[in-house]
Amino acid sequence: MEIKSLINEDLIELNLVASTQLEVISQLASLLGQQGRIKSVSAFIEGVLERESEFSTGFGNGFAIPHCKSDTVETASIIIGKTTNSIEWNSLDDKPVTFIIMLAIPSGEGGTTHLQILSALSGKLMDDEFRDQLMSATQPEQILNLLDGSITQKTN
Repeated sequence: MEIKSLINEDLIELNLVASTQLEVISQLASLLGQQGRIKSVSAFIEGVLERESEFSTGFGNGFAIPHCKSDTVETASIIIGKTTNSIEWNSLDDKPVTFIIMLAIPSGEGGTTHLQILSALSGKLMDDEFRDQLMSATQPEQILNLLDGSITQKTN
């Protein structure tokens, strides 16, 4: 899968102003809606929150990977948000989150796309250097360059 089909600069917000998990999810869902990648922002938010209620997607080390597989998703997408302050996320390491990588997957897509992207991201986020590079990125194109190859190599 080509990274450009999953994400573009308009799906990256590096100065997200939010104080709650719901605000973060809502703002990132709005980016998806503005890009025409989902049919309903509210239905998508509901799907992400339902997943969060089952199991927190707070990965640790300041990262969260919320995700949703839903009929409302038209185009498989990765949405990136970096908050201006820390957000409580019920993370595995009990620390707040500042970097969010949200996945939106159409329910009609095979389970492998979702799992391959999630697996590739999780694997890369175990690497201290990769996390540091993402955290220090100040431009959307830096994020795109870091993700390109990291994800596409694992999902092809």
